[in-house]
Amino acid sequence: MELKYEILEVDDIDLGPAQTVLDYWNSVRGGAFAPAWMRQFRLSDLPPRIVPDMTVIDRIDAGQNFYYRFWGTNHVLMKGFEMTGKTIDQTPNKTIQHIGTRQLEITFQRRRPTVFLYSIDYPSRHRPTEFILRLPLSDDGAAISGFASFQDLNAADARWETLMENVWPEQFSADDAR
Repeated sequence: MELKYEILEVDDIDLGPAQTVLDYWNSVRGGAFAPAWMRQFRLSDLPPRIVPDMTVIDRIDAGQNFYYRFWGTNHVLMKGFEMTGKTIDQTPNKTIQHIGTRQLEITFQRRRPTVFLYSIDYPSRHRPTEFILRLPLSDDGAAISGFASFQDLNAADARWETLMENVWPEQFSADDAR
């Protein structure tokens, strides 16, 4: 089964804890379209509860690949693998690799914060939590050099296990999720 998602503007959804990340990103970028990694945007400035759900990704090889500078611990727990210090083409799951690459390319093209809302049946829920917020980073204030991303992988009402079972059924079970 293919995992699908919608592309949303940040104002189109209740961001919950992701709003903290977006507010911080906006506060440190000043007049630039995106802040610089470490000179302006630092994980250590975010609340400790947020950091395990973050990733920081460098755009490398003229955008042909992406390098995970940071892969939060909740990503390891939920997805079952570590990506810090690895490139996206080393992701052990090709579906996750494809989705991540495509979302980073879209965020690169849009040059602004972008929300990717994953497809799950939402009729009885007013605040879907299965989304990722992707934020561009720029070392020179002109070109995108990387991205910071946030997924609320510990949201009480999220169904990340359902999504993971769809992309990696032979490797994932709900018992392994936490």
